Amino acid sequence: MKFLSTLAALALVTMEVSAHGYVPQIKIGNQYIAGWDITKDPYSNPRPSRVVRGTKLDSGFISDVTSKDITCSIGNSALPPAPITATVAAGQTVSMLWNTWPLGHYGPGDMNYMAKCQGSCSSFKGDSGSPWFKISQQAFSNGVWAADEVARNNFTSVVTIPKNIAPGEYLLRHEILALHSGSSLGGAQFYPVCVQLTVTGGGSLAPSGLSFPGTYKQNDPSILFNVYQGDAVNQKYAPPGGPVASGLQF
Repeated sequence: MKFLSTLAALALVTMEVSAHGYVPQIKIGNQYIAGWDITKDPYSNPRPSRVVRGTKLDSGFISDVTSKDITCSIGNSALPPAPITATVAAGQTVSMLWNTWPLGHYGPGDMNYMAKCQGSCSSFKGDSGSPWFKISQQAFSNGVWAADEVARNNFTSVVTIPKNIAPGEYLLRHEILALHSGSSLGGAQFYPVCVQLTVTGGGSLAPSGLSFPGTYKQNDPSILFNVYQGDAVNQKYAPPGGPVASGLQF
């Protein structure tokens, strides 16, 4: 009976996770690279090394923006970073291949940040100081929220790496923010995913200045926001985290 109860609990976790989404795979150029598969990887012994940073058994949303979970995902700060990166040329794209995403989780669906790892990403968590900078964001356009665009685009978000950032190891922080319950304090749902990258080529630009946790506030007007006010209001919506870092070239 205990074994059956364990199976039932695991099945419940899988159903809860699949209702929102996670990133079991990324694509760089023509290469598909394994991400973190919440249905398999947490149960593997030894734990597999992935370029997508892992979570514990729950890949659901984060509501507390002051938690270290907001950096890279639920429970990630308690897990050691993997000693691997995926190589990407400056100016190239990284496709984030979500396993699923539900329509109706309205909000900005393609907010992307980077942080240069202080040496190797295998010893860098990104949850202290202010190493982060924003590279792109999408919110509301032509009557559609960017989160719904992820669902309509075969659960795929394509992120372009700036052409002129300095080469080296970086964390790419990709995030969907669901605001269907955002009119209540603490109702916004954050889904961050971090990928360990080695950027080649590029230039010398080295932006920074944002922190996770720290950049977001629970009562920010872009976080405490009612998405049901109509297109005219939604069109003026600006995602949290401020503008894209100045000087970036794509």
